Amino acid sequence: MKIALLTLLLGLATFSFAAPTVLADTENSVISMEEVQLDRAQVRWGNASKFDLKGSAAVGTVRSTDVYDAIPAYKTIKKEGLEKGSARYTMLIGQATKAYKAALKKVGQDKSYALIVEEGGISGYTNVTDATSDIIAAL
Repeated sequence: MKIALLTLLLGLATFSFAAPTVLADTENSVISMEEVQLDRAQVRWGNASKFDLKGSAAVGTVRSTDVYDAIPAYKTIKKEGLEKGSARYTMLIGQATKAYKAALKKVGQDKSYALIVEEGGISGYTNVTDATSDIIAAL
């Protein structure tokens, strides 16, 4: 049995595998396929693990700072000059983040996006649309 296993392993060791078409940089969470690159850290809505870089699913991009600037709770933070870590800041940023996530989800589902990614978080992919104005409208 051991000899058969050793023979099998030696046979596999000499078998040449094709170079992988998908490369992952786990340190930076970047996935790339040929010329398509997706930075997982920039995904704001959707499941990057299930995203097919070779596919044609629609991807939306977002400028999160523009969205947050349109959220009333975040406007209050700016207007009042609240310090990060204060009780009022924490309460308002929680409200703003909840509104942001709800708007992302609504637009992602309504527009049938596979992902919504921060602007610049995906490159080389052809079916990408700026969804920022739609997300702001969904607030």
